[in-house]
Amino acid sequence: MTPPTARTPNIVVFDLGGVLAEISHTWEEAAACAGVTCANLRSHSTKLASLEAFDQYQAGKISLDEYLEALAEFAGCPVEKALRVHNGILVTEYPGVAALVGEIQTLGLGTGCLSNTNEPHWEVLALNGQYPTIHSLRMKMASHLVGINKPSPDIFNLYCATFGLAAENIVFFDDYAVNVDAATACGWNARRIDPSMDTPKQMRAYLRDLGVL
Repeated sequence: MTPPTARTPNIVVFDLGGVLAEISHTWEEAAACAGVTCANLRSHSTKLASLEAFDQYQAGKISLDEYLEALAEFAGCPVEKALRVHNGILVTEYPGVAALVGEIQTLGLGTGCLSNTNEPHWEVLALNGQYPTIHSLRMKMASHLVGINKPSPDIFNLYCATFGLAAENIVFFDDYAVNVDAATACGWNARRIDPSMDTPKQMRAYLRDLGVL
């Protein structure tokens, strides 16, 4: 039997936070970025996922008002300041990602993103141009819009179905190992990115190893 022909990846899909964009990884960091004092945030290591409502909101399961009430109670801040804390999660695009994505697009490869995110962050990251590199991506999908969070295999399969892609043709970068494992199980060529190091350098090296760049 003739072995199947290996396919060359023809689209690069990115997670956003921790891959293309620097973010606060704890609620203490988010509150500090927002300039909001929160009575319940004292350990300096309260992970975002510690608040169950955060994942629920990103999956579109609860409303913004419900989420902000839960965040205010969790963090110990006035509810009218909770959105500022939430938006303190976003910091800036990483240096070098614009050049990397531009090079990928110049080569004629597809670009996209698959992110666990929410309406206020999606507006800033993907829609209004404040993060120009992310705005330029062509095949975008967000958890809150489809009602599914990574690492569910359903969102990876939905991404392929929505954009007419073959899983084996996708290179995917994410900063969470559980999401990389889930993507790999769905047939994607997935790689974990360490957000504490130069993220575009890591991605560029892997794409070169694949012969994409």
